[in-house]
Amino acid sequence: MSIWNLTKWALVLGIIVVTGLNASWIAPAPKGALKLIAAHGIDADKDGCINQGGLDRAFQDHAEIVVVKAAPRKGCSTLSEAIYYGPARKFMADMGSDASDAAATRAVFAGRKRDIDKRYSFTGDAAAVADISKTNPQAWAWSAAQARACFDAYVRTGWTSIMPAICAGQTITVPLDQQWKAWGWPKRFMARMDAAKVRVILTGPATADGTITGLSALEQIPQVPRDFTGYLWVEDIGLIGPALRR
Repeated sequence: MSIWNLTKWALVLGIIVVTGLNASWIAPAPKGALKLIAAHGIDADKDGCINQGGLDRAFQDHAEIVVVKAAPRKGCSTLSEAIYYGPARKFMADMGSDASDAAATRAVFAGRKRDIDKRYSFTGDAAAVADISKTNPQAWAWSAAQARACFDAYVRTGWTSIMPAICAGQTITVPLDQQWKAWGWPKRFMARMDAAKVRVILTGPATADGTITGLSALEQIPQVPRDFTGYLWVEDIGLIGPALRR
């Protein structure tokens, strides 16, 4: 057999193997259900402070988690108010960029005499997230940069079915317009992430500067796979939440 024929058959075999490893349609259905993260769109007063009515409406619109600012603003701390108004609710504290922001966030919980438990999660830049993870290892703490780095690493090596070390026990964000890059999407992908204890967030379309966007238009809903059981980052919970649950 000629070198060309050997090369051709090796290529065909390689395609078959890669296709088999990443075939979503033969993977088991993921466990759980779609969970909505309300990133914005929460009703607030004229000073930007959230109130109980706004929080209640967000959860009535099927939010699983509501993102709130950790740092005080204009005389109020949205995180502090959220803890007060929603003692049994799940909140994600949006922190700043350094360890002092993490310390200020913990101070909010101390001021409300509330332990940081599984109801609460945290996002921010690397230093703040690292500080929270060190002092509260049970908490879900992640940064946009880390989550994007996990996605980029998986795009490079996921075709082998090997999970990048950078992803283990972390968070991955998948932009709505880049789902096609995620090997085995969605069922095989979700199975791999579940095995590696990676939380998956499907976001809005990717941005040039890496800023995370959320779903904000009804036209985006059909792009969310029925088999996706991770978290969905939602910009307008009042619009997207009820439409998804119809």
